[in-house]
Amino acid sequence: MKYSKLLLLLVFLSSCSTNKSVVGLYGKFRARVASPQIELKSDKTFAYYAFMTPANIYFVKEGTWNKISKDTIVLNTYIQPEILKTTYKGKVNKDLVGKVRIKISDKDGTLGYANVQINDKELSAWADTNGMVEFETRTLKNIHYNFFNSSETIAIENPNYNDIEVLIKDLKLSEMNVFLTDYKIVIKRNKIIMDSGKVYKKTNLRNKWWTELIEITKQNKY
Repeated sequence: MKYSKLLLLLVFLSSCSTNKSVVGLYGKFRARVASPQIELKSDKTFAYYAFMTPANIYFVKEGTWNKISKDTIVLNTYIQPEILKTTYKGKVNKDLVGKVRIKISDKDGTLGYANVQINDKELSAWADTNGMVEFETRTLKNIHYNFFNSSETIAIENPNYNDIEVLIKDLKLSEMNVFLTDYKIVIKRNKIIMDSGKVYKKTNLRNKWWTELIEITKQNKY
């Protein structure tokens, strides 16, 4: 019994020691220049701050981190996508002769001016303001869309479908609203390597550049 308790205590202390070595601020700091920084906190939460020039826009992603192996942790933002997978509804519309009509939307509504391609990108057109587009064809193999920096190909199970409504998954339209889901970070000594390949070196917490900006933002809200 004593040995069991001792083993549990050693595991707990080892875990605390490992977490403590990970905790800290990562990212360069140069005078008058704000660069991306990530703070991994002891309560297993994180804050990721980035700075975009020349517009002088900063933004934050916050969430939790969890260690999944000796040298790897994963990040999950508090905000997660509502629609994880693109789906579609198809039917045979007898009023559409020799044509295929496609309506493309996301959770917030139709995607006006999305670029839509069909049948291995053989035909291409731009959706109207209502997210609608039509093609002169009698069969439909697949649909490919481009919207801002996002794109995807959807296979159509029935080639006779000529009236399709596509509901796309939540998009990562820009760095300012990206969500992180099981985003892997590799830990090597005093630096972390992001899944994107970016390397952030550990730095002193006093080098946090965003503290003053947060206070300014709070004051502007009230």
